Amino acid sequence: MPTVLVAQVALVAGVNFLSALVQASTGFGYALVAMPLMALFLPMATCSAISAVTIVAIGLQMSWKLRENLKLSTIALPVLCCLGTINVGLLLLSMFDEMALRIILASLLLVVTALSLLMRKVSIGISGKWYFAVAAGLLTGLSAGMFNVIGPFLILYYINVCDDTLHMKASLEFSFLTAGLYTSAMHLFAYGNINAAVAPHIGAAVAAALSAGLLGLKVFKKLNRNIISIFVYTLLPVMAFILVLNGVR
Repeated sequence: MPTVLVAQVALVAGVNFLSALVQASTGFGYALVAMPLMALFLPMATCSAISAVTIVAIGLQMSWKLRENLKLSTIALPVLCCLGTINVGLLLLSMFDEMALRIILASLLLVVTALSLLMRKVSIGISGKWYFAVAAGLLTGLSAGMFNVIGPFLILYYINVCDDTLHMKASLEFSFLTAGLYTSAMHLFAYGNINAAVAPHIGAAVAAALSAGLLGLKVFKKLNRNIISIFVYTLLPVMAFILVLNGVR
């Protein structure tokens, strides 16, 4: 194996271990950590393909471990709406300037986060209101199609409607799994980004992510809803900034 390839595979493993550890410990954040870091030494299309397959592996692992906490009634509507707009996100990315789309997506993330905080402050519940599930799903499909970013809009929904933290994490992970399967199929059959050349990178990413998942889940189980809420509402604006910053070349 060429030295450059060995170095790339090692870097991919390290990046994906870190990203999956963040995801497993907090419930989201994998793509927003992995994509900017891998893009430092790999083409964006390759990064997207690696992260799509790795998201499937993480989703399978966590969905199985948390299967008793999964409620299909919670995830059905947002996931279906997400699948309906992934192709729109892919189309937008191919038609418009990437930086402009990053700014729009980051702005949406900031606005939705602010609205969610405001609703919590004035005690406006969103549980049982179908249009919040639809909005979360549609926005997630757009962000997943454009940049493989699946978690932010969904976690703002799930953190307000789920019974407990494990219910929330199970909902998120199954949503990641579903979206990841769809985007992986698109990368494999429609765009050809998953091929023999990236197989070593994907293998390293998946192995590292699964190892990190076991450790991160132990951390997550020790956190309560208030701690996770503080982390989410603090980190999402930072991630919006990173999303834009990563588009500056």
